[in-house]
Amino acid sequence: MQLRRLALLLLLAACGGVPTAAPSAVRRVVSLAPSCTEIVYALGAGDRMVGVCAQCDHPEAVRALPRVGGYLSPSAEAVIGARPDVVFAVPSPGNHDAVRAVEAAGIRVVVVNEHSLAELWAGMRAIAAALGLAVDGERLVAKVQDDLDAVRRRVAGRPVQRALLVVGHDPLVAAGPGTLQDELLHIAGGENVAASTGTLWPTLALEMVVATAPDVIVDAAMGTDRGERSIFAALTTVPAVRDGRIVPITGGAFYRAGPRVGEAAAELATALDPKHTAERDAGNDGDVQ
Repeated sequence: MQLRRLALLLLLAACGGVPTAAPSAVRRVVSLAPSCTEIVYALGAGDRMVGVCAQCDHPEAVRALPRVGGYLSPSAEAVIGARPDVVFAVPSPGNHDAVRAVEAAGIRVVVVNEHSLAELWAGMRAIAAALGLAVDGERLVAKVQDDLDAVRRRVAGRPVQRALLVVGHDPLVAAGPGTLQDELLHIAGGENVAASTGTLWPTLALEMVVATAPDVIVDAAMGTDRGERSIFAALTTVPAVRDGRIVPITGGAFYRAGPRVGEAAAELATALDPKHTAERDAGNDGDVQ
């Protein structure tokens, strides 16, 4: 039944039944990525959303919207059934076939990249243009850039902290050079000890952690505090372990190229601040919270 319905929709599209809307006429929007969803809301166009992927959870209003499948496996039928004027997506091997099917149905798909700040600015502008909100898009770009500049001013003059940015525990995976997370780490006053790997998401042996000797281990893998300690507990020669500077961060903004990257950079700046870490540890008898 689902396949027959999809085939009918594709046939209607081929006959001109699903016209592509001009930006001024875009009233129904589907987003296949949390970052795109947040950008649409930040542009003030959240009332146009008629469907989102399962992982879209911010802002709160998005939780009431219909789901059109997962980030990695969207349902082409659900997307087409929502009758959107435009669909926003990011490149992924998992969503390629669904995106192609949606395009074949005559629905405009705007694909944006999210691997760097430069791609974020371009993505914000592309989404804003598709919504007929180019001026608002420029305002949003300027606002988020101001947020990042505020973090740069906050850490100016502070000693650079050599940091390991952990994004996975088993295996141990770090954010490497060329990632958005690496850029945010630098803005927050950190030097990425995984930069020497030359890999976007390097898998590290514990010996590598010892060799790079980070001042701070920022754990964004969203594991338990006890789990973090058990992974690194034996590495007593590593400054971050010796000084109790294994700092978990759990904000979803950290992984999303969206309007909240300033929040993510600010959270990283706090994690890298030696005074903050020392005060927090002293107030919790040395336990990482």
